[in-house]
Amino acid sequence: MDTWVLQMGFPVVTIDTTTGLVTQKHFLLDSDSTITRPSEFSYTWIVPMSYSKNASLGNYWLQTSTATVNEFQIHTNEWLLANINVTGYYRVNYDDGNWNKLIAQLEADHTNIPVINRAQIIDDAFNLARAKYVNTTRALDTTRYLWKDVEYMPWQAALSNLYFFKQMFDRSDVYGPMGKYMKQQVRPLFEYFKNMTGNFTTRPESLTDQYSEINVVSTACSYGIPECVEFASNLFNKWMATNNNSIHPNLRSAVYCTAVAHGGEAEWNFLWEKFVESDIAQESDKRRAALACSRETWILNRLLEYSLNTSKIRRQDAVSTINSVCSNVIGQSLGWDFVRAKWKTIVNELGGSTFSFRNILEQVTLRFSTDFDLQQLEQFKFDNQESGFGTAAQSLEQAIEKTKANIRWVNENKEMVLNWFKDAIKSENI
Repeated sequence: MDTWVLQMGFPVVTIDTTTGLVTQKHFLLDSDSTITRPSEFSYTWIVPMSYSKNASLGNYWLQTSTATVNEFQIHTNEWLLANINVTGYYRVNYDDGNWNKLIAQLEADHTNIPVINRAQIIDDAFNLARAKYVNTTRALDTTRYLWKDVEYMPWQAALSNLYFFKQMFDRSDVYGPMGKYMKQQVRPLFEYFKNMTGNFTTRPESLTDQYSEINVVSTACSYGIPECVEFASNLFNKWMATNNNSIHPNLRSAVYCTAVAHGGEAEWNFLWEKFVESDIAQESDKRRAALACSRETWILNRLLEYSLNTSKIRRQDAVSTINSVCSNVIGQSLGWDFVRAKWKTIVNELGGSTFSFRNILEQVTLRFSTDFDLQQLEQFKFDNQESGFGTAAQSLEQAIEKTKANIRWVNENKEMVLNWFKDAIKSENI
């Protein structure tokens, strides 16, 4: 156990199924980063490897940085899957041939691979792509089959990783094809849960299916699938008409946000009134977050002004309100303008909380991925150098470094990602 508890991090294990060569290396998302803390084990772990080959299971202990394992060699019609049921704490990379076979198996019959390993394949591929072990398109390839997978874990793995793509590209020409692809993939899942729940009138029996239902409604509505938008709007309009909120708590965040995004001032004002009168903290948070889903810039600016008015919004909710506006692609630039214009007020009102400053700077710069974004961020630092940033200084430097990393990633990946999404769209009637 010493190799796991007395050194930082965890390994990525790379398997070449043509030769049986296995290597392990300290996994770092930033391949250019330097480890300054030495390890007596030289960042080598004793790795318990379980694997499946040709429907047979096996185990192997990897105790050195490299080894040749004959059992890891496969024939033309075979594929190898390591870390069965994800019982080991490591990522797995393969040679191109085995990656292709695993992806082909997912598309042919994904049920031959355990649910948790389907999630593992997706999550490993995206993280390996970020660390430059595999191409970004390889990671995207692992999501092609998802239109026929109804399980929670693989979808959650995909949505969590694709959220970064949405952040980087929802202000660019990539987002058009990406949005079509996401509609294409999630629509069958939406129909599946719609039928399972009688048009979402009952809840699924299993907890993971309930999580899936939340994911599918949120995703389908956020990407503008008409049936989902209509469903959410009808539920919200019924609440407005009867003053009886029959929306199930599981779906309220998605329904509120969708109704506000696709509605107008009337929907926003109604939800604001319900937010003001709510005395249940969890419900208040859902309503306040949904108020930031509006597509009207003047409404979003009004909400930003409310965030620093304690007669409208509690002081402890100011940061999360600003962050909610910034998470809206339309509100992101408004939030950034607001933070710059009100920085001194924010510092005074929030009392110098490190957590608050870090939260604001992380959220407001989340989409920063252009040279212009970086220029604005550095100008913000310059303009406020006299008053200083106090506990926010480190957060600001981290935001600058993150923006630089985003710029590099977008420059390296934008064209190939755009072409991949274009090629992955099956029909224009989406």
